[in-house]
Amino acid sequence: MTEATSTVDVHELDVDGYRRAIPELAGLIVRAVAHGASVNFTANVTIELAAAWWRTRIDAIASGQTTAFVAVGDGRIVGSTLLARSLNQNSPHRAEIGKVIVDPSVRRRGIARALMLAAEDRARADGRWLLVLDTVTGSPADSLYRSLDWQETGIVPDYALLPDGRPWPATFFWKRLR
Repeated sequence: MTEATSTVDVHELDVDGYRRAIPELAGLIVRAVAHGASVNFTANVTIELAAAWWRTRIDAIASGQTTAFVAVGDGRIVGSTLLARSLNQNSPHRAEIGKVIVDPSVRRRGIARALMLAAEDRARADGRWLLVLDTVTGSPADSLYRSLDWQETGIVPDYALLPDGRPWPATFFWKRLR
């Protein structure tokens, strides 16, 4: 871990840890959206709505299809990401990165980078060597992925709504790990 993230521990959650983390993960979404992050929700997101979103992934966590990573600092969850493995017969080598979120109070400290590297390491260990993701075009996350050698596939206009309800493009990326 770099000096910037030395007080943050990034680790995988098992299904029981994931269930226990849902209230904190829901709060993470609400705080991120309140500060402009477009992570599948708009400005009216509530703790209950965000918690329900995380709960719908419990079975995927339990089955191993998805691995949840959290960054913990000062005794609380300050970041998250998901590694979702493809279940298709023709893509046992592929996975998707999702929900890279860092609490607004600790942004720009290398936490998202540490989460991404942990997810990439796990993907490699699982034989998943092609990763995909999407993000808001022009966002800080867009810059982060480029700095980690992710390759742009293309931009889809009006892909999702920003927290304020405006349609905005998304950039799709891929990364080959081998």
